[in-house]
Amino acid sequence: MQPRQQTELEKVKARIRALAAKTTDRGCSEAEAMLAAQKVGELLEVYGLGMSEVELREEACIQREVVITGARLQAVGIIFMAILRLTETRGWMVGRSQFVVFGLEPDVLMGEYLLHVVAGAVDHEETLFRASESYRRSRLAPQQRLRSFRYGFAERVSDRLDELAAHRRASEEAAHATSGAGTALVVAKEARLSEAFRGLGIRLRSRTTTRRVSDGAAFRQGVAAGGRVGLERPVGAGAAAPALPRPRR
Repeated sequence: MQPRQQTELEKVKARIRALAAKTTDRGCSEAEAMLAAQKVGELLEVYGLGMSEVELREEACIQREVVITGARLQAVGIIFMAILRLTETRGWMVGRSQFVVFGLEPDVLMGEYLLHVVAGAVDHEETLFRASESYRRSRLAPQQRLRSFRYGFAERVSDRLDELAAHRRASEEAAHATSGAGTALVVAKEARLSEAFRGLGIRLRSRTTTRRVSDGAAFRQGVAAGGRVGLERPVGAGAAAPALPRPRR
């Protein structure tokens, strides 16, 4: 890497670190947090497109832990895999409440950030749902209503994150098409992650859970709430890229 290019990439990484630290859990307003998410996404794109295969191999991998507790854990646990796919990271859970994200530093910081954003959104939207007329009118037990709402929320947010992941891949492939480096960079990144992960000596086990929707109306409200979360351009979408369409009301 040329000294000038290395300096520019370090500047980008420093800005990603600063912006990713802006979450509503850390005293930042929701509007500020959403603006920070958009800017981090733009910087991640600059960072990714500015790296070569050699630089990818030299890049250090890190891991960050995020503890999520309370009722929101039910939805966040479902969304976690979509966050990993979007940020191109590896991840696992320790116990029932600790989420671990592992990968290249900018990607991991974005994964940590999204976990905080989603957790805060679950709390906000569930408060609105509890105050709604449909919640009060339902004859089902409160936990059945709330569980169905969380499942709908998690499904919609996961779908939106997967749409953003597909957009990120397409943007990267298009940007590298002229140089023919796209496939090589994807392979190099996966190899770097696999090598670093093996060095941890961790063996992961998959876990399956059964989800049953008891309240269809609550589930649909959860889907609508998941469409309201401010996820436009969190990763891999520059300022000129179109935002995801809002769901029709």
